[in-house]
Amino acid sequence: MKKKFVFVLSLVLILALSSVVFANSEIIIRIDSEKVEFNEDLGFPFLDENSRTQVPFKATMEKYGAEVEWDNENQTAIAKKGDITVKVPIGEKFILKNDEKIATDAAALVKSGRTYLPIRPVIEAFGSEVQWDSKLNTVVITTEPIDAKEVLLNAYAKSYEWKNYDANMNMDMTMPAPNEKGEIQNMQIQMDMKMTAFQDPLKVKGTADMVMDLAGTKLSQHVMDLYYNLDGNKFVMYMGMPNANGEIEWVKQTQENELFAALNKDKKESLELNKEAIKDVKFFGKYEENGKTLLRVENTTSFDVYQEMLGGYMDMLSSSGKQEDILAANMLANIGDITFVIYIDEETGEIVKYDMDLTPFMQSMFEGMGEQLPPEGLEILKNLKVKMEMEILNVNKAKDFEIPEEALKALEAPAPKALEGLEG
Repeated sequence: MKKKFVFVLSLVLILALSSVVFANSEIIIRIDSEKVEFNEDLGFPFLDENSRTQVPFKATMEKYGAEVEWDNENQTAIAKKGDITVKVPIGEKFILKNDEKIATDAAALVKSGRTYLPIRPVIEAFGSEVQWDSKLNTVVITTEPIDAKEVLLNAYAKSYEWKNYDANMNMDMTMPAPNEKGEIQNMQIQMDMKMTAFQDPLKVKGTADMVMDLAGTKLSQHVMDLYYNLDGNKFVMYMGMPNANGEIEWVKQTQENELFAALNKDKKESLELNKEAIKDVKFFGKYEENGKTLLRVENTTSFDVYQEMLGGYMDMLSSSGKQEDILAANMLANIGDITFVIYIDEETGEIVKYDMDLTPFMQSMFEGMGEQLPPEGLEILKNLKVKMEMEILNVNKAKDFEIPEEALKALEAPAPKALEGLEG
């Protein structure tokens, strides 16, 4: 079971590298990245019975830059900006843009003597963009729409030009686990991983430490040291894990595949692959952090493109007859869309941080395990919750390193039979 856990964890880390979670019950409205302030007199945004965001009409629209009026005879809120007038009748599932009727899926209402309007159709009637940032519980209004996909692709292109960088990765995991009495309780696991990557030639080093907390009992453990490099078309990974005496034991595995070398050398092809995999990109506003203005962008990537690329490899895994190969193939085949947030430095256009809720991603993989694991083990893995934040540091200023001698001398672990003879 320990080997399977390490395999899954390693897979998650590698996938994260190839591409600030907040809990908040308050609904925030941000217009061009400025927060709209509300109070008891103005009212506060809320979700109606249809899960549509209703916001105080006057405070929101005046912050947006519109003039507001109230037509008491027709029970209609009116907002004017430029040559556009939007009328919002109370209790009706439509609005009027310059007297042209537009159907809506929510109606404006009066609550505690205050007028509330469904924010999205009204703002979109003025030609602005509205996004819902679920992680930050924020309605993001952008008066001048931004091409978020272009911003993201430019950032990806810049990252392919990096010579080296450091990365600090924090993963918070929650999973049900039995205590000493056999009772199921949530175990909190925090993993901190520091990595250094050089691009040409490709080589990476990493260290991972973990703190587990079960019912107040904490256990700290060094999980592993990791190195890998690419030599031509040979991908070599060195993994060191502590044994029962706390001493690091190294294993080495070499995989040979023309695909590795091709993707590493052809940056244009890799960028095109990223572009093809992008399913949706949303701009979630600007945030100040450590003296920088960061663009918050949500990217939804389809794994289908990568599955097609790995098609022959997955077929060989499935037909190898080895349980771990079949398990890996089923997990990979079950991966769906992956949604994560990227922070981009507005000044440099470069990626500075990733924020990922890996829970849906992990659950989709574990569903592919089927009968490969006992039901109780599978149930635990299906309830695993994983959130990750990765910060990029020291771009082109990372300290060089050498793979330690004890790792280089490690015994070669046999590669899965499915990899033997695999061509790109």
